[in-house]
Amino acid sequence: MSFPASEAVKLKGICPVCGRRMTKGVEERVEELADRPAGYRPEGAPGYIHLIPLSEIIAAALSLPGPQDRRVWNIYEKLVARFGSEFNVLLDAPYGEVEELAGKPVALLLAHVREGKAKIEPGYDGVYGRLLVDEVLGETGKRVKGTLEDFF
Repeated sequence: MSFPASEAVKLKGICPVCGRRMTKGVEERVEELADRPAGYRPEGAPGYIHLIPLSEIIAAALSLPGPQDRRVWNIYEKLVARFGSEFNVLLDAPYGEVEELAGKPVALLLAHVREGKAKIEPGYDGVYGRLLVDEVLGETGKRVKGTLEDFF
């Protein structure tokens, strides 16, 4: 079970399910050590971009078991061959061309990542976090799924 730092503090570090003490997460520890408010940005500080590995985006968009799946790497290699590098795909590749090569679900999820709208379920106790794709909706309001035609 995982809670945001603010929720864990409200629960006084006690698990509401089993009643045992919860392990502090990175976010909670950072808040304890912080000497300035959350979101503070010094004047003149350069901006930054949150990126997610392209293989993770492809796997999540197509509901594949993980980034190591061969189907993920086939699409990855097509995209990188077309645009030159993973960074070019993540930051600059036109959505229409990504959709042509990888399918609509991948293009939509990539758009969410670029716009900073991607949701990530944090990891805990040795379990990696994961990209949540249920927020990526098609025109019908249903989750977009790849079809066989997306690969041709």
